[in-house]
Parts: sequence; C-alpha cells; structure tokens
Amino acid sequence: MQLPESVEKIIHTLENAGYEAYAVGGCVRDVMLGLTPDDWDITTSAEPEQVKSLFQRTIDTGIQHGTVTVRMDGKSFEVTTYRIDGKYEDGRHPEEVTFTKSLEEDLKRRDFTINAMAYNDSTGLVDLYGGQEDLEKKVIRCVGNPEERFTEDALRMMRAVRFAAKLDFSIEEETRRAITMLKDNLSKVSAERIQVELTKLITSDHPEKMYDLFDTGLTSVFFPEWDEAMICDQNTKHHMYTVGWHTIHVMENVRPDKAMRLAAMLHDIGKPVVKRSDKKDHSHFQGHPQMSDVMADRILRRLKYDNDTIHKVRMLVRYHDERPVLNDITVRRCMNEMDLDFADLFELKRADTLAQSTYMREEKLAYIDTFEKLYNANLNQCTDKKLLAVNGGDLIQAGIEKGPQMGRVIDRLLEDVIENPEENTRENLLDKAHKYDRLAKAGKLFLCFCAVILVFASCTQSAPQGNVSYRTPGTPAASADASGSATNTSSLNKVYIIEENDRKNDKLTVMNVVSLQEFRYPYTVLTEFLDKYGDTASVDDFKPGMPITFDAGGRYGTLTTVQKSDSLWERDDVTNYSFDESQEMMKIGNTEYHLPTTALFLDGNTITSLDDIETGVDSLRVVGNDKEIVSIAVDKGHGYLTLTDTKLFDGSLIEIGTTDIEEVSDGKSIALPVGTYNVTIANNGWGGTKKVRIKKNVDSYLSLDSMKGSGPKKCRLTFEIGVKGAKIYLDGKEVRKNKEMSVNYGDHNLTVVADGYDTWSRTLVVNSKKATIALDISDSKEGNSSSSSGTTSGTTSSGTRSGTTPSGTTGTTSGSTSTGTTADTSSSGSSSSSKSEKDKAEEDYLSTLADSIVNSLSSSSD
Repeated sequence: MQLPESVEKIIHTLENAGYEAYAVGGCVRDVMLGLTPDDWDITTSAEPEQVKSLFQRTIDTGIQHGTVTVRMDGKSFEVTTYRIDGKYEDGRHPEEVTFTKSLEEDLKRRDFTINAMAYNDSTGLVDLYGGQEDLEKKVIRCVGNPEERFTEDALRMMRAVRFAAKLDFSIEEETRRAITMLKDNLSKVSAERIQVELTKLITSDHPEKMYDLFDTGLTSVFFPEWDEAMICDQNTKHHMYTVGWHTIHVMENVRPDKAMRLAAMLHDIGKPVVKRSDKKDHSHFQGHPQMSDVMADRILRRLKYDNDTIHKVRMLVRYHDERPVLNDITVRRCMNEMDLDFADLFELKRADTLAQSTYMREEKLAYIDTFEKLYNANLNQCTDKKLLAVNGGDLIQAGIEKGPQMGRVIDRLLEDVIENPEENTRENLLDKAHKYDRLAKAGKLFLCFCAVILVFASCTQSAPQGNVSYRTPGTPAASADASGSATNTSSLNKVYIIEENDRKNDKLTVMNVVSLQEFRYPYTVLTEFLDKYGDTASVDDFKPGMPITFDAGGRYGTLTTVQKSDSLWERDDVTNYSFDESQEMMKIGNTEYHLPTTALFLDGNTITSLDDIETGVDSLRVVGNDKEIVSIAVDKGHGYLTLTDTKLFDGSLIEIGTTDIEEVSDGKSIALPVGTYNVTIANNGWGGTKKVRIKKNVDSYLSLDSMKGSGPKKCRLTFEIGVKGAKIYLDGKEVRKNKEMSVNYGDHNLTVVADGYDTWSRTLVVNSKKATIALDISDSKEGNSSSSSGTTSGTTSSGTRSGTTPSGTTGTTSGSTSTGTTADTSSSGSSSSSKSEKDKAEEDYLSTLADSIVNSLSSSSD
C-alpha cells in the first residue's frame, strides 16, 4: 500500500520518537478498494501533548478526545491517540475517554470491520476483525456485537446504510437486524448529525439505498413522510411505481448535487397527503406540487439545512410539474416568476419523466425540449425589473412620486415589456409610466393587469380567479340573481359547463354553474382528460354543454386534468322534448323541468338561444341539477330537404327514412335531423327510392322528377288477415285475401269490414315490386277505447327497407305500416310508425323512470 509522502513523514516522525503510528480507518479501506481517500487519519500511541511536541504546526481539534490536527506540506491530518471509550449514556457520546497503548483496544471500539484496519510500512496491514474479507464479500458488518456498537452511538445505524450506498455493499444480516431493533435510539441523535449522513447517502452513486433507511425503520424516526411515500401506490397510466420508488429513480436520474438530490427526494413528498381515488380506484394527486413545497420546507428546516439550500430545493419542488403554454410570452413570464436555475429545472423535469411509465414519454420529453429551446431563445430578453430601460430614479426625475404606487407602475411596465420586448425603450416606458401614474391616482390602474396576473394564480382553489374569457363566440353569461340559479351550490362551485373546445388553439372556455362567470384555459399534450369514472378519454370527447371539473395546477393557467363531472345529471340524444317559454319550462318525456333565463344554449362552439332549436328535430344534450336545466346543447342538429319538380307526385305521400311521411307539394321544405336517409316516392305507377344526405343548417334540394323511373310500375301484392269473414276493399273494390294481384305504385284506399269490428281504413302506399301485407285490425274491435269513433284510419306503406326485413314477415299496428323496397329488393313486410295508447303509456313510464334514476344518481353524487 502506497502512503502519501506527508502521511509517511508523520508516521516516521512518531516512530522515530518511540511511538506507534498507523494510517487508520476509511483511508485504508478506500486504498484497498482502489479509491482515492478524501482524507487521511493517523492513530498513535503518543498522547496529544507528545504529538504536539513533535510537530511545528498543530491545531487542538478535539484534544479532550485525543485528536490533534497536524499541518504538513500545506495539508491537514488528524492524529488521534489510541483510546478506549467509556460508557455511552446518551447514545451519542462516551462519558469519558481513556488513552491506551494498545492498537487492538483502539480498533475494537470502531464501528465497522472495513473501518477497523490500520497500516504502516514497517508492520503492514493490521486487520484484527476481518475487514479485508468483508471488503471482498462487499458487506457492512459491525466490529463485535452490533447491538453494543449501535447502543454506543445510534448514528452508526445511518452510517451503515450510508456506507452501503457509497460502496454499493449490502448490510450483514446480524447488523441489519440490530438496526431494525434499535432504530428508535436514532431520536437521541441531533438533527445536524443526521443531516450530514443523509446528505452523504443521497449524493452517493446509489441513492436507491434510501429504501434501506425505510426497510430498517430508520426513516420512521426522522423522516416519516418518506415511509408514507414508499407505500403510496400510484394507480395511473402515467406511473408504474409507488411514490417512493418513483422518487428513488428520479434521484438516480439527476446529478449527485446536494440541492438536486434533495429536490428529487422531495418533489412528490406531498402526494400521499393529497391522493384521492375515483370510482375505478384510479389515483389522482391534484395540488401535489404545492403540498410538496410546503412539506419540503418543514422537513428541511427540521433537519437543519441552511436557508440557501432550502430556497433552491423549494423552488425546484414547487415548479417541477409546471406545464405552461409553450410560447415566448408565457416562457418569459416563467423566467420572471421562477426564482431558480432553469437548467436545474429541466434536468429535474426530465428525470421525473424518465422515472414514470412509458405512457406519452416521448411527448413529455419533447415538451421539455421545446420549453428549454424557448427559454434559451429568450435569455437576452427583459424579464426582470433590473433590465428595464428605466428605473425608480428615472421615474422620480419624471415627476412620479416615490412609494407603493411607483412600484405598481414599474410592475405594469415590466409586464408590458414581457409581452412586447420591443417596448423596452426609455422614451416609451416614461410615456407609459405617466399614463399609468394618472390611472393609479384615479383608482383605475391595473383592472386589466389584475386579469393578467390572475392567470398566474394557483388554480387549485374552489373557483378560478383568472383567465376571464374574451371569447368571440357568444357573449359573457349574465350574472346569477341573488338567490342563485342552481341548488346545492356548495357542491357545485367546482363544476363548469364547456362553452367552447377550441381544438385549433387548444383552449377550453367554460362557465361556472354557480357564478355563471366564464373562464378560458389552455391545455397541452400533457393535459389529462378523464371520463367520470377516471378512465382516459379523448379531448374530442369533451363537447360543448358537457359538465366538467378541472385542475389547472400551476401558476400559468394550463389545465393539467379535466374530468367529466357526475355532480349534474346529463342526458344525451334527447329527442322527445318541448318548451313553454311563458312558463319557463322544458318537458322531457312527461317530466317537467324549470328552464331559467340563465340556462346556457349551445350549438357546437357557438352560444345560441331557444329560438335556434328545431323542436322535435334536433337531438339535444341536456344538463341539469335536480329539476332545473343548466345547459342545452344541440347534440345532432338539423337541415332542410326542399322538394322540387313535384308535378307528377303532388298530393301523394313521400317517405323519408322509416318514420317521416309527408304529403308532397312543390317547394315544400321539411326539417330533418342531420343524417342520410332513404327517400321513397310512389304515385300512379311511378316512383322509386333515392339516398339523400342532410347537412347541418343546409338546404338540400330533391327533384322528384328524377325519381319517377320507368313506368308505370306495378306491385304483386297479397293480403293476409286472421279475422274470419273479414272483407278487404282496395280503392272501393273487394279483393280476396291470400291471392296475389297487380297494383300500381302510388296511394290507394284500403278498408276492412268485419263483424264485431269498426270499419278499419288506411291509405296504402305501394312502392315495391312485391309485398305481402298482414292486416291486423285488432285496434278497431268494438268497445276498444282507441276506436270509439267507429272508424280507425291512418297510413300504411308496403315494402321493406334495404332488404332488412325477410320476405313473408308480417305484423302491423294502427298507424303507418311500411312495405316499400329499394332497388333489386324483392322481400316484403311491414313496420309501425305510429303507437297505440298502450305503447305511448309504456314510453311515458320508461321516460319517467329514467328521469327518476338520473335524479337519484345526481342527488347521491352531491
């Protein structure tokens, strides 16, 4: 073993004076491991005064414990007398120290075998306790009885873990067991000594040994927050580790700098406190950076870290999850607001991302890259008051009074320059300063500025206080009346209705359901969109009129989480509805709801009104609270079909889709829901079927002359009926059942007469090549309440749609029965388009039941 020249001089000087002297402890260990020791300690049989007499320059470092610092060749070396420690009463210091002439006694009192070896050139290596073997095995083992060693000084338990981290060793089983048993003794050790060991551990090459502090129970004594982090699961697609193991991997991914490793260790320490789970047990940690910042301050002060370190760490923790909108202005605001080294922030952000799951990892890293590029691009811009073209002295010379008002003027000037760097000229700023000073004196300054500054305010409050919308579509919502327009407002003050989802600019405009105030927030690729159960949803699923909650989670107005809310009931595809403006009422099915004047009407991203809704045609998304409507959005709008060239078909019936039958007249305009329809027409042997597409708010024109086809066309028609003795009349002429006949395309009068039944009449629209009509006249049976007039009538259309009804199928009800076919379709059948009283009653019952279920769910969620 090669000793440094200065160490050899000290040892030889002591030996030449008749004393023993050895290099001892960590320096011997490090040399044997091929490492360069940080310092060299020397142990000797000479007592302190004898050591001092041999060297010209010495310092009484710890003379009561036998330690003298010798200055040699411009360096310091600690020389300590062989000693025996007395009884440890406080678990920190021996009651007394006794000097001895025995090297063995001195080595026996040391903590670990790998630190209890000595060496000099004359004797060689002195290893009385197996230190060399333990180095080869890579284990940390106490000298003698580990319980005795840890009882003597409880800090040795932390040192065991710290040495394991420094050397990448494991802790020998008996030693580890003793740590676990005696962990509570660590409470006797000062925070300053614990801090030193913790710092050395986390800045080592193996910060993952923080797990050993947890596993042995040591952190439960001085850092219980760490224990909570180690067992806190993160059931989210963004993570694959507990908070603790995620944190360990973040620590591994940053450089071994004290502030960086502490920031990594504490960046998510608040997650266990703010954690909540949704109905599917997915984890959410809204507000964790703010909580972690507060907890980091408390923990670092408890461990006696210096104020500079605390400030650096807190800034990194506070902003580690900040995700501003990436543009020059916002990044310059970050540079003004964030009192930190941005290189450190980007390093921590990347480490944080790499320690998460692989979900969206590339997108997250690309976001950080862009953030960093924008930061570098703005390094030479003015983002601090010191860089303004004017200062307080300039303003005083310009006649502006010194005081708080001047400070506000300077703040406003800085904000202007951050938004428009080219305005940072002396002439321009002095001109603006006078303007702002006059406004301030009039009490009108900073109304606009507050709106800007509030963008930076933390958005984890119950309601946002910034980002007031200046949107183009629509106008700001009216204020609520004194009583409020929604019930249960205390549970709804965090619920908003989407007014606009601007996908082009990635911004969401929302209205608070209690205050009725509008806000606009940007979102990024990192914004998490969730359905009401906490599952991932697409941003495109968040449509106008939808109730949501959100977390902007930072000072720069960017949405971090947006989730569909279940605090309000929501019904999609509502088609059975009506309005009564005079009564401020909306009826859905048979259930009535209050329709306040504050209700929000939307069509796409545009605020509309009740007058823009085509009742019975538009499909709506309705959101409400109990019996009150909050918002109505057109879910599926309408367009118009205008009939032209109708001469051949005037007065006949045209069938649109499967439910709409209209009488034909030239220029007739029919409102229809958006979609694609089969349109069928027949009259006097002419007719056909054509597909028509209806677009939102668009007039589509259909020339019926183009549908007449070749003709006249005929249908091979057969009637079936199960009523004995019933007589069937077509256009006043009796026809036989179960016998095929040839009938022209078009409208025909169909009548059935039978004993015990009222006369049953229909208009039969024939528009297929072949059809079998099964006639059901049960609704006209005498005594049936639905046939009290003595005659039942309606419209029946024969044929099938797109071949979906197999040939020979039967079954009709009172109302219209369709039997028309498309081209090359020869199957036949019938389907209903009007309802019996029984059907209507059942529909009303189901509608009422649905309302009851929705309302009960809404109430329970509140």
